[in-house]
Amino acid sequence: MPETTTDTQTRSGGCLCGKIRFTVTGSPDYPHVCSCVHCQKRAGGPMQSWVGFPLEGLRWTGDGGEPTWYDTFPGQTRRGFCATCGSHLAAFDYGDTISGINMTALDDRTGEDLIPVNQSFRGDAVAWLPHVPDTSRGPVRAEQ
Repeated sequence: MPETTTDTQTRSGGCLCGKIRFTVTGSPDYPHVCSCVHCQKRAGGPMQSWVGFPLEGLRWTGDGGEPTWYDTFPGQTRRGFCATCGSHLAAFDYGDTISGINMTALDDRTGEDLIPVNQSFRGDAVAWLPHVPDTSRGPVRAEQ
């Protein structure tokens, strides 16, 4: 029997009220936290945690369908949330093949492939929390 690889791993998740559910298939890409002002305001906290998955492997499976989208950076980036409970679920940069998933929206957040490897927008971070060290092994993503 062939061994299952991360490339074919499927993860599920959803919002707090359960109306919006999703599955993502594929290898996690660049798990990180973001301290930009937008993430802080949306999260109601000092940062949000994100991980990318191939857009082609994202499926909205719940009765609520897709989340409500808000263009955080008009024409560049949109963020998805549940209009009922307000949970933040996803982000998408127009023209990209990766969708960002809010890690806290995943049902199972265990696994070394979901440990944040960097922190975006360190200059906007609160002073009372230490920064996440940069342990990324790939190209550094551009900050927005």
